[in-house]
Amino acid sequence: MKLTWSDASVFAFVWACALGYIVASRILEWNFERFLPSNWYFVVKKRLAQPEAKSLRTEKVPKKISNVLEELLTLMQTGNLQKSTVRMDRIFQEKVVHEIKLLEGRGLLRQLHFTNVKLSEGNAKKRDFRHWSDSGREWREVIVEAAVSDKYLHRDSGKVIHESIYPHGSILLRQSRHIRHNEVGEKDRQKEQRFYSKYSEIFCPSCGAQIQLKGDETNCPYCGGFIQSNFYDWQIEDFMIYQTPDPNMDNLKYTSATILLSFLPTFPCVYLITNMYIAIGVAMTLTIILSLSLLWIRARKIDELENLEKEIVRYDEGWLISNINEALYKTLLTPELLSYSVNNIKLKGVENTSDKTTISVEAMLKQTVLQNNKHIVTKSEKHNWKLCRSRYPNRIKSKGQAVVMEKECPSCGANYIPDNNGCCSYCGYSLQVDNAKWKLL
Repeated sequence: MKLTWSDASVFAFVWACALGYIVASRILEWNFERFLPSNWYFVVKKRLAQPEAKSLRTEKVPKKISNVLEELLTLMQTGNLQKSTVRMDRIFQEKVVHEIKLLEGRGLLRQLHFTNVKLSEGNAKKRDFRHWSDSGREWREVIVEAAVSDKYLHRDSGKVIHESIYPHGSILLRQSRHIRHNEVGEKDRQKEQRFYSKYSEIFCPSCGAQIQLKGDETNCPYCGGFIQSNFYDWQIEDFMIYQTPDPNMDNLKYTSATILLSFLPTFPCVYLITNMYIAIGVAMTLTIILSLSLLWIRARKIDELENLEKEIVRYDEGWLISNINEALYKTLLTPELLSYSVNNIKLKGVENTSDKTTISVEAMLKQTVLQNNKHIVTKSEKHNWKLCRSRYPNRIKSKGQAVVMEKECPSCGANYIPDNNGCCSYCGYSLQVDNAKWKLL
């Protein structure tokens, strides 16, 4: 029986939808939490307006994490630099100070509210920061998932002039510190002890007793006085609020692709072939061939990306984003720009020489601009950048005069003479860290 054009199209569409349903329900895994009423936009917005949404402190986030975040958020919202004890990387601090002074000069303030707060999957298992060591420093990072309201409002009237709502937001905090001598083994123990001696042997400011300090703080065993040292303190390297990509979007794309790949070959088959069994068989064969071809193309692209990453020694996307943010600071920051962030990194090419790695990346740059009339706008633009760094970041090329010459610390800004390990004698920043940073070309 030969079908008409309209009957063939209806049959092909129903057939394609049936296959799409099977793929969506039996093969793909969906995140149904996103569909819950408590996560709907207008429900989230209403909860964010409540007074209890001002804090990140909940039972789902340990105090050692929420306290660090709250301290930074308090500084960003109040602008009280004098009373803040937050320790920050120099570039990050300059960005924060720039935003605070710009808002203060225009009579504005920033207000952040949170709800549906929980640790990300990567941090929830141990309920702690993710720790690692690299380039002479210890690093830690946490991602807290939450619905976030980011407002800018008039300081006097309280009128909101701009609000960004992230129904499924993520809050990233990355910190680093000098590796403590009792946390890493040095082959030459005497050399290690000499390096740390001026930081570990201090005098109690209360009674004058000499004390061994092996951490950020301690109490004097003689008089009980509190003693603190900044040498081992965690300093903030990066902080970012962004919308978490919806994992269901890929599933929707796969389901739509299944329907399309089923409809395109089925329609001409059932329209031209009178035997329905043969028509369906041919359509299924063509659908499978088209699907396998597309899957092969996608797998090949993924392999190409993974191979590019393997060409880079110790590649880390988070570290790359942090370096791009830092590299853009001097050229991008203007009296109108409140803040900026980089995300959606795509590695496009890698070129290695004997001592240098050069990469090409595509990324999305988001900027928040405060215009003269106190109107705030946000814009996102796609950019292509070239960056380079040492091919082997752990190595310090120069061991002679270049190391012992006085330098300005890239982290704390102090003038210092690097020790034998190439570290700043004020904050412990390592030259190897700077050696590992990506520089914009």
